[in-house]
Amino acid sequence: MRYGYKLKLSVLFLIYVFCFPGLSSAAVIEGIVLSENGPLEDPQVFAYDTFKDYVSGKPPHVFAKGDKKGFFRMKLPPGRYYFISTGESSGTKYFSYHGANPVEITGRDLWVPFMALPRTGEISNGPSGVGLYGKITFKGAPVHGAQVSIYPVADKIFRGMGFLTSTSDDQGLFRMSPEPGEYVIVARKRKDFNGLRPLRKGDLFCFYDGNPVSVAESGVKPIEISCYPKDDLVAFLDEQTYPSVLVKKSGKGSLRFRDNKIERMSEELSIKGRVTDLNGNPMPDLYVSAYKGRPDQMFQMLYVRTMPEHIAKTDKDGHYEINTAGSGSYYMVARELIGEAPAKGENYGLYEDNANHSVTVEKGPIDNVNIIVSKVMAEKSKGQGAGGKGQGTEVRNYLYDGDTVINRDTVWSGYIVIKGTVHVARNATLTISPGTVIMFRKTDRDHDGVGDSMITVSGRLIAEGSPGSVIRFTSAEDRPGKMDWSYLLFFVSGEESIVKYCVFEYAFTGVQAHFSTAVITDSIFKGNHEGIRFGRAELRIEHNDIYGNAYGIRHTRLEGPVEIAHNDIKNNDVGVFLVPSNQNIVDFSRTFDKAGSLNQYQPVVTRNNISYNVLYNYRLGERQGYDIQMRDNWWGSIREAVIRSAIYDGRMDRTLGNVIYKPFLNSPAEKAGVRNGG
Repeated sequence: MRYGYKLKLSVLFLIYVFCFPGLSSAAVIEGIVLSENGPLEDPQVFAYDTFKDYVSGKPPHVFAKGDKKGFFRMKLPPGRYYFISTGESSGTKYFSYHGANPVEITGRDLWVPFMALPRTGEISNGPSGVGLYGKITFKGAPVHGAQVSIYPVADKIFRGMGFLTSTSDDQGLFRMSPEPGEYVIVARKRKDFNGLRPLRKGDLFCFYDGNPVSVAESGVKPIEISCYPKDDLVAFLDEQTYPSVLVKKSGKGSLRFRDNKIERMSEELSIKGRVTDLNGNPMPDLYVSAYKGRPDQMFQMLYVRTMPEHIAKTDKDGHYEINTAGSGSYYMVARELIGEAPAKGENYGLYEDNANHSVTVEKGPIDNVNIIVSKVMAEKSKGQGAGGKGQGTEVRNYLYDGDTVINRDTVWSGYIVIKGTVHVARNATLTISPGTVIMFRKTDRDHDGVGDSMITVSGRLIAEGSPGSVIRFTSAEDRPGKMDWSYLLFFVSGEESIVKYCVFEYAFTGVQAHFSTAVITDSIFKGNHEGIRFGRAELRIEHNDIYGNAYGIRHTRLEGPVEIAHNDIKNNDVGVFLVPSNQNIVDFSRTFDKAGSLNQYQPVVTRNNISYNVLYNYRLGERQGYDIQMRDNWWGSIREAVIRSAIYDGRMDRTLGNVIYKPFLNSPAEKAGVRNGG
């Protein structure tokens, strides 16, 4: 049992005090544990080094009881701790997991209050055996519109969207269907706000007192998760109780928890800067996030959809200041939302003074870390942003040796050799002239066997060749091979980019597009690991020849609009591959988990030749339990048995949905593939 250590813990506390003299000079942590009826009679507060210690029942770092009703007091050396309180009143057992966990102790005395809730458990009504099912309540009433997230137990902060997210309905009920495993369940209800942002006063925080939950194949019994309002005693306490409760610190000089971050500003290193739009106008009320990384680590796309530990908000002039937990490298992002994938129309920007979007803090403060934002997947330019086709600084026959940022309109021609990352910044357009050859040197900095040279685009790219003068993206090696270079990547870009009459070969992926808008047409993808990959994007993929790749087209999302038409996809290992997304989608289960249902945003895939691929013409990845519409394509045969044998779906694996391939074309699609030669 987690709380069966009362006698042992009391002894443990005395051992810490008397046998470890350093503890006597540590910070004094004091506070109060309140129920809705006022201070708990005999609260117990536990400080664990890790959440894993709490789960395993390992004795806490420190255990404390108060010297008067509701209060507690303990000493802790500097570090990070998970605070949990328990208690009992009139036969009702109470529990509280502090919403700021892990709490950082810096050596200053600190006041830490708790709002304790009655233990809940199972609910009497509702189905069982459906994965996770439950009810969100505040003071016994259902909470509508709470975001319920589950996290792997190995996570440390349980913030952001987690592994899977759902929302509660009008009755406070939620449902999700995760894979079997052990999860931590947290719900949050933000007042007058449907997205993600740090909780503010009055927002509801809801931590299931039975965490973690083990989900088996048969699911779990329905549960109830109760909430408390952040920093709002008036809303938390019973109306008759509140006037009689005086919450006053018992010690002098201890810092209130809510003021702790303000105090730390003068004690720690900081990053300062300004956020503007493409025209230099200040952008107030945006969140600036600093994600901790390593100097030798490349920027990872997953950072931008997780909850950072360091957040600041821009003022009316666009200025911000972030106080870090010490020296190190930090990836910098400015946006309207946090903790979730970029959203269409959201003002968004990465720090772009270098191609890795990072700032190294050694001694500080670090100033002028400025970020430009623009709307994700924006409409065509209306006077903002980069210039048009063929405009800008001309670069011909040039070697980019090392990571480079293109922050002004640029035109490439001749032979361009890239060793490292070339990043096209948000305020720039890169135009590539017909006949240009872009060659990538193989460098493998992360030792994963894939060349790391690449082009990344947050601004705009226009690579428009012609039938007689194509643009070629290829390896610069004497003996070129598959995966010599990474990709041309459109990532959280603004305006629509154009790829036309181009050839992509020897890449990990020819073109990747995530949270971006692009047209990919009349191009050849051959000899790559993947021809094209996309996630959430707005794309037209038309009239391309895609052959000789491990995967012709690979995608992870069903959010569009995406149109895939008039392509010739053949002689790949797999023609089209839909794999599970590792990005959380709110209410994913409700949207996608039923075979027989079609999602309205799935790509329109029609009038293609998807034929003669080695393993499968089309394949669904594991856990894809929804049906896919693939009508009016040529599958290489008019015999249904032959067509089905080359499609991996629910007919081969009952856990998957089905590919709806009928009606199908009775002969190859006319005018599919690259037009006018190429």
